[in-house]
Amino acid sequence: MTDQPKNVIISTRRSSARRDQLVACVVGAALLGGAMLYQPMLQNKRQGLVIDNDASLKNLIVAFPRLTLGGFRGLLSTILWMQAEEDKNERRWVELETKYDLIGTLQPYFTTVYIFHAWNQAYNLSAQWHSVDAKYKWVLDGLSYLYKGEEYNPNNPDLQLEIGHLYFLKISGSFERIFYRAHWRADIARMYELDEGLKQSDATDALKHVYNFVLRPQFKAEKLPATDGSNRSGFGIAITDPDLFTYRTDGKKVGEPVPFRYGLSPYYFAHQEYKRTLASGNPTTTGIAVVDAWPAMSLRLWCRDDLYYTATGLNEMFNPNAEPAVGGGGGEKSTLTAEEFNRRVLEYRDCYRNVEMIAPKSVDLFEQHLLKFPNNRSIHNKHIAETKSYRQIARAESKMFEALVRWHYNERKMTPAIRNDLLAAIRGYEEAIPVMDAWINTVFPTAQERAMNPDREDYDSYTNALRARITGLQALTQLGPTDQPNFSFLAQIPVER
Repeated sequence: MTDQPKNVIISTRRSSARRDQLVACVVGAALLGGAMLYQPMLQNKRQGLVIDNDASLKNLIVAFPRLTLGGFRGLLSTILWMQAEEDKNERRWVELETKYDLIGTLQPYFTTVYIFHAWNQAYNLSAQWHSVDAKYKWVLDGLSYLYKGEEYNPNNPDLQLEIGHLYFLKISGSFERIFYRAHWRADIARMYELDEGLKQSDATDALKHVYNFVLRPQFKAEKLPATDGSNRSGFGIAITDPDLFTYRTDGKKVGEPVPFRYGLSPYYFAHQEYKRTLASGNPTTTGIAVVDAWPAMSLRLWCRDDLYYTATGLNEMFNPNAEPAVGGGGGEKSTLTAEEFNRRVLEYRDCYRNVEMIAPKSVDLFEQHLLKFPNNRSIHNKHIAETKSYRQIARAESKMFEALVRWHYNERKMTPAIRNDLLAAIRGYEEAIPVMDAWINTVFPTAQERAMNPDREDYDSYTNALRARITGLQALTQLGPTDQPNFSFLAQIPVER
């Protein structure tokens, strides 16, 4: 093989270089033209991601670091993530929350930021505290952080699902759930403390959070006015949701507001957030066959929550040996003022009303879910049976409650009319027991499961509580003028806590 002349080699290389340069120019021009064509569509998508497109302070806070830091935002965010973990381990709480806010500012459209840090606040950081008040505050901080993320990522189903989970799984279902649920109800009932003209310094961070959460548009809530004729508001809330309150038992039409002057279960708020999730699309973290059942599950447990809340309260109102429940002030008759007794009467009537309206709606939602996902019937048949049993229990509890209230207002003296009311309550429990047995048999369908499963004992305790109520009420109907009533049967609670 003969070597080519040097000038020929150089010419060939120059020709190849020019060809590559020409190709690169053509490709670059094509990409630039494509980018120009795509720019309007991209701009529309960006505008759809942000709620406020004006030159607001909020947008400036987000835009400034993006414009000034450029590609260094990712590096700075990583450093802040590492420092935040160090702050958490060293229990530097103020610095930790500051870094979470900075990370959210640097990565406002990265939903994982909000999901991760909200989970950290609600679960990991809340566990670092012994005081349940402090735990509750951190849970609400996590919820607030998710809502902040939704400001920059509207209609994001992953964020909305996590918000629903914090209401459902943490506030309503964690180890501290009895305290959280009672605190949540009480905060809703005292939102008036944040009204204008009142001392802001007396309000807690938790109350401010609840105030801001409850009045978000998805909850369709309005503050109730005071009953003393003043201009103050926030004495509970009224909910307007024709789709939810279709089974009205209070004599009002569908679409009229439903008052909750004494608080409202957090399961309602979980229900509304799960509905928003489904309306926004399919979450990436959980299958739609699971998410679609969460609204019905929320209503089912709302019924259980109200029944547990009233059952423990009834025990405090009438049983002199009762231990006060979290958030309660009962115990012996002398420690429960007439004002507090009357307040509880009105509140518990609302709770029984809630179960009567919500239980059939929950069953409807379960059936609608099973039409779409029939393979889930083995899972949710027991939930349907459970919800039906709650409705029957609520009817019996309501009858007993009204009879005991009339007895109390009659100076705790028995009359033939009150005795007949107690007998009606007994019949209500006799009707509720087979409905509860049907539910338990769906949970433990075989004789072997009923004999071997240790959880069966817990379910039997609920049935035994209903039977104890029958026995206790029968004894009350036989009271003589000087006999002392025994209300120890009220200490047995017929539903799970």
